[in-house]
Amino acid sequence: MHKVFWSHDFGNFCCNHTLDEPPEDNCPMHTHGFMEIYYFISGNCTYTVEGTAYALKPHDILFKRPLEAHKLTVNASDVPYERIGISLPVDLFQALDPENTLFAPMMTRPLGTGNRFTSADFGHNLCTEMMERLAKNGRDMTQAEIVSVVLFVTAEASRVLRSKTEIKRASDTSTRLIDYVNDHLYGDISLAKVSREFFLSQSQINRIFKANTGSSLGQYVTAKRLLTARDRIRSGIPAAEACYTCGYNDYSSFYRAYVKRFGHTPMTDKKDE
Repeated sequence: MHKVFWSHDFGNFCCNHTLDEPPEDNCPMHTHGFMEIYYFISGNCTYTVEGTAYALKPHDILFKRPLEAHKLTVNASDVPYERIGISLPVDLFQALDPENTLFAPMMTRPLGTGNRFTSADFGHNLCTEMMERLAKNGRDMTQAEIVSVVLFVTAEASRVLRSKTEIKRASDTSTRLIDYVNDHLYGDISLAKVSREFFLSQSQINRIFKANTGSSLGQYVTAKRLLTARDRIRSGIPAAEACYTCGYNDYSSFYRAYVKRFGHTPMTDKKDE
């Protein structure tokens, strides 16, 4: 049973409070072109972000950057899976926070690192109380009221990040591989080159990548390139320019991949003059 307690689409951002009982482990690793705040209410689940696994506990708050690959794994189907999800476009608060100081948890934090925040991290229960109030009253809350929750929780997470002199990411083969791919996402990132760089066979590279991101290296790169290209086209950049700056050398290949992923042509996402 999938239950929607409430759901809002304000045009510029979306949020919802949902429950699955029993939960189904059918969500593959995926990415989005927007920022996300995720409040975990109940369940026995693990959330994997860019190869980092978080065993979730009630009241955990996760922040996800645009293009940050993530996947939910249900560990036990006898515990209802309940959560709040808030999706925010990158440019929603650009005028308010042009340097991404406030929105560091969703914009500049290292990929797959420091996604989860708890009451202990914040040093108080105010963020939990605000998210619980949102869960209970969200159906009747206005856009401004929900934005106030987003701003408070994000500001507190940013404060926690600033208090940490260094955010360390576990250094094993999988995380080094993911970091390398993201550092070279729009350049020469062929499977053969990565294989040579890491002294591993191409099958080993894909096996490690599949285990940690849910997709092959090629699928991961393609998804991130296309999502970035779409955002750039929507911002007014010509489709051809977005194609070449996002790692494609041939527009026809880019065009076919774009249509296959989004179901429409790049011109459909062109910003109106």
